[in-house]
Amino acid sequence: MVRRGQDTVALEQFTRTATQLQGTIQLRNSSRTSERYSAVVAPDATVPLIEVTVRDGIDSGAVRAKVRQRARVIFKEDSAAVDEVGESGLVTRVFGTEEGAVPYLNLSFALLEQAVRRARVAHGGARVPFFNLGGGQTLVARLAPLRGDSIRMDIGDTRIHLKLDSQGRLLGGRIPVQDVVVDRE
Repeated sequence: MVRRGQDTVALEQFTRTATQLQGTIQLRNSSRTSERYSAVVAPDATVPLIEVTVRDGIDSGAVRAKVRQRARVIFKEDSAAVDEVGESGLVTRVFGTEEGAVPYLNLSFALLEQAVRRARVAHGGARVPFFNLGGGQTLVARLAPLRGDSIRMDIGDTRIHLKLDSQGRLLGGRIPVQDVVVDRE
C-alpha cells in the first residue's frame, strides 16, 4: 500500500519466483488506472524482458478496462529495445542504457526490491542503474546501509528509505520529501 499523508495513492500486488516477477499497480486516480507488468528475472538478478499494460477503468469479470498502452522492453548489454503500442500505433525505439539496468516503473516497490537484489549481486550493494520505462532515461541509484537490514536509495534528488528482511524482501519504505509511505501487508 502506497500512501501520501493519510491518502492511499496506489496498491501494488505482486508475485515473485526465481525466474519471474509479475504484478499490478492500481492507482487511486480519477481514471482508476492500472499498470500490469510481467518481467523475466535472470539468475544474476537482471531483468532482460518486461511487458507492461496500462489500462483505464476497472476490470470486472465480464468487462475488461480500456487498454491505453502496451509496451515490451528487451534489455541486451547496454541497450533497451522498446516496442510500444498506443494511440499512435506501434512504435519501436532503441535506447542506450547501462548493462544490467533494472526497469523503473513509478510507484513499483517490487521493482525497487529487484534493484536491491541486482545491486547485491552485481556491485557489492553500492549502486544499480535504472531504466525509466516512462521516458527511456537511465539513472544510477546509490545505495547505502542504514540500520539493521534497512538501506537508503538515492535516485537523482529523490531519497528512498527501504526496510528489508534478512532475505532482501521489501517490508516497507518511505520517500520523506514526498511524504510517501509504503507498507507491505
